Amino acid sequence: MPGAISPQPIDNDGPPSHVIGVYHITHPRSASNLFQNMMSKQPGYQNSGYKLYDAALGTMMGLERGPLSAWPEEREALYEAYRKGWEAMLDECEDAKRNGKKVFIKEHAYFINGPDTIFSSFYPEDAATLPRITLSLRNASPSEPVKHTNPTPIPDAFFLTMQPIFQIRHPMLMYPSAIRAQRAINLGGDPASNFGRFTLSLQRQRKLYDWYLEHGAAVGIVPRVIDADDVMKSPEAVRKLCRQTGLDPDAVAYEWETRVVEDFRISRFLSTINNSRGILPGFAAEGLDMEEEKEKWRKEFGEKDAGEIAKRVDESMGDYLYLWERRTKEEMKDEGLAP
Repeated sequence: MPGAISPQPIDNDGPPSHVIGVYHITHPRSASNLFQNMMSKQPGYQNSGYKLYDAALGTMMGLERGPLSAWPEEREALYEAYRKGWEAMLDECEDAKRNGKKVFIKEHAYFINGPDTIFSSFYPEDAATLPRITLSLRNASPSEPVKHTNPTPIPDAFFLTMQPIFQIRHPMLMYPSAIRAQRAINLGGDPASNFGRFTLSLQRQRKLYDWYLEHGAAVGIVPRVIDADDVMKSPEAVRKLCRQTGLDPDAVAYEWETRVVEDFRISRFLSTINNSRGILPGFAAEGLDMEEEKEKWRKEFGEKDAGEIAKRVDESMGDYLYLWERRTKEEMKDEGLAP
């Protein structure tokens, strides 16, 4: 994965006409909620939150129990939760179409991976024995096999009707923030656990991005990447991304009202953005020093967990730099080094 060469996406004037919406593919603590606020007033788009959250949460909570193949009842419950999330996603797309709009769906990349894929990546016996989740579009012909070459249970045909925007942020900022938020709600919080190893990774974004590079060109879809630093500090990069993805650069919002979310778990992850009225300074990776950050982690999390966070960051840097180099950025902006 890191170091592999894939073709750079080319600029175009937006997605092809068959595209039904934007798929905002993110990672926790990547400033994705900030980007959602900025795009909340896009004309002709119907915004939608997570559809696969319940299935993903149940899956991640079960990763420490052992192979899913040993728990048939729990397996079916997780599979059914994923199917319900998929159906809710299709409902959203159909509702937007009835309203004469396109969808703007946000999902964390690892939410999109089904329980079968996730458990199989940790337990070899699951890779060999777990039945695969099979999904299809509602209008799919029963006589035609569902084409499925992407790394998730979702059929290729759905992905190829969506314009993807992959949002990234330097793992040096994302990962300790994720551990901090997880501990605040007693959900995960151990960077050495299966839960931690799964959530502190950019492999799922990288794999799906590479799949889009390989398969999207045939239907005119170019995957786009935006980095959190550019979301916060580069209005021109955001405007360019809008032009590339069919969004309106003149409808980007930079001010909004504070919000209250009743769900405690969700509110903890949204605390910064919900208490803000615009982009807050001081959250960019540019100018930060890794060794100084490690020392902060030691003081906050202790030597052992700080070391595990640093390990997860190091493991992710190849994927992060690969995506960062392919991000949408200001014209003629000095590349420099990744922050």
